[in-house]
Amino acid sequence: MHPERFVFIINPNSGNRKHRRWESLIQRHFHPERYEILYTRYAGHSKSILSGYCDVAEHCFVAVGGDGTVSELLPAILRSKASLAIIPTGSGNGLARHLGISMRPEGALKKLASGLPHPLDVLQVGDHYCCNTCGLGFSAMVTRYFGLGGKRGLWNYVKLAFTLHPKSRSFGLTINGQRYEDVWSVEIANSSQLGNNAVVSPMASVNDGIMDVLIIRKPTFWQAPGLIFMVFSRNVLRSPLSKYLRETELDIRLDSSQHFHIDGEYRGEKNAVQVKIIPSAIRIIF
Repeated sequence: MHPERFVFIINPNSGNRKHRRWESLIQRHFHPERYEILYTRYAGHSKSILSGYCDVAEHCFVAVGGDGTVSELLPAILRSKASLAIIPTGSGNGLARHLGISMRPEGALKKLASGLPHPLDVLQVGDHYCCNTCGLGFSAMVTRYFGLGGKRGLWNYVKLAFTLHPKSRSFGLTINGQRYEDVWSVEIANSSQLGNNAVVSPMASVNDGIMDVLIIRKPTFWQAPGLIFMVFSRNVLRSPLSKYLRETELDIRLDSSQHFHIDGEYRGEKNAVQVKIIPSAIRIIF
């Protein structure tokens, strides 16, 4: 069933932050009676502006932003039974890239106007929901400091990663009772990539009812470029530093508190994380 009404939720602070033209772009592809536009003003604002939508299965909530914007909409979508769509404007756009959604606003809107619904798994991470990836350790450490800086983009992310590498530390943990030592980073994935085509889970599917887990041991400074190349060439599983798991539930216990992120949004430090997958939790239009 194609949605009868589209609710565009625009995050003005996402990615390159050029949202002045969105209203005219949307008007080109949608009849005025079939859409409305809402702007978020702060983190978590979508919860209040969508609170009045209940049992609106004929609606589609369109996230104009990145993975963090999508993640913020998940509680409202699960509650209201609306479908989801993405117009990617974030700095990474991992889920949209995995699904093959155009990175060009015009192309993404054109496809959305005639798109079809597909099932999408969702990760439940404690009291939060995750659409793309969540992670512990180094990747979350980079997320924290990347969010504090004013510069966006892949190159700035890579430069920051090399700057933080000497300061990062390995740690021990157990996952579902299995012990792992010398861990540097853990990524729990619904889709195949973090964003910008950085593929951490090449076997992942967003509708198979399984989450993919990549465990990485710390590379030396000289091993780091090779590891990065493997990530961007979809070959990270060939690295001797990697361990790959596929699970439906995770109980992670860490020896020490570590940085944690959900969909590229920093969530502080954690010493335990529980994750489970909700198969085909929502419908996504593309």
